[in-house]
Amino acid sequence: AARAAAADLLARGGWCPDPARVLFAGSGRQAISAVVAALTRPGARLGVEELTYPVLKAIATRLGVTLVPLAMDGAGLIPEAVEEAHRAGPLHAVYVQPVLHNPLSLTMPAERLDRLADVLLTCGIHAIEDAVWAFLRDDLPPLASRVPERTVLVDSLSKRLAPGLSLGFAVVPAAVSGGVAAALRSGGWAPMGFPLEAMAQWQAVGAVETLVRAKQRQAVERQEIAERHLGDFVTRSAPGSYYRWWELPRPWRADTFVAAAARHGIAVTPAAAFAVGRHRGPHAIRLGLASPSAETLSRALATLADLARSAPEDLAQD
Repeated sequence: AARAAAADLLARGGWCPDPARVLFAGSGRQAISAVVAALTRPGARLGVEELTYPVLKAIATRLGVTLVPLAMDGAGLIPEAVEEAHRAGPLHAVYVQPVLHNPLSLTMPAERLDRLADVLLTCGIHAIEDAVWAFLRDDLPPLASRVPERTVLVDSLSKRLAPGLSLGFAVVPAAVSGGVAAALRSGGWAPMGFPLEAMAQWQAVGAVETLVRAKQRQAVERQEIAERHLGDFVTRSAPGSYYRWWELPRPWRADTFVAAAARHGIAVTPAAAFAVGRHRGPHAIRLGLASPSAETLSRALATLADLARSAPEDLAQD
């Protein structure tokens, strides 16, 4: 019953996974850890977007996996970059965020996903599709719908419902299902009973759908607030995203701006947290828009905008 409910919850854009292919973890992070452990080994090369989820960087370090940064453009990961990296030294897998990429909020168009699916088949490698934010754009079928035998889709309950309700999902091809299940067991990453039961019951009565629709509306509202305060700056996002990428005006450096924001009690994330390899990323920050109230968010963004209009050396003289 839980697997059927999870398959129903994960369905989007006309795609619905086979319930038999669904595995559970204690959280989305644990699901990612188990899948990376199953598809790689110490010393393996894992392709990732050149800006990626910071937790994945920590997982790779713990597992002894080398992350290979892959070029992106305005449509997300460039499939030809996967081919090029694989020729340079075989990739064991590719981790990708096709919908509302964190931190850039990019969503890969259908043609780009089709091309990536072809590359996975040609190269004979698996994709780890992180779909944790895709519920905000649930009209789009995933990469897993195009090449299910080469894609492991990972997702999470907490982003949809509440941070404390932790449950991870992995939709796993039969060929690697045993390896992922073994990694979940050896990691001690089994789900707790309550989130599993809550997910099944709330999905059955439509409560998950109601919450998802509310969050979709809220994300749009939060972006409107951000646009009001940051419209004069170079930022990147999408109407339905819960975060915003801000390329800071000169002469601000990301680390200096993060420290200045912290002195005002505002937490922002520097580009370096997302950058892969020796490159520290641009002088940019990621703004999370989900947690604070609308009023608190508006005040914080007004403060940050004022900060960005001042000069770092002016602050040093305060």
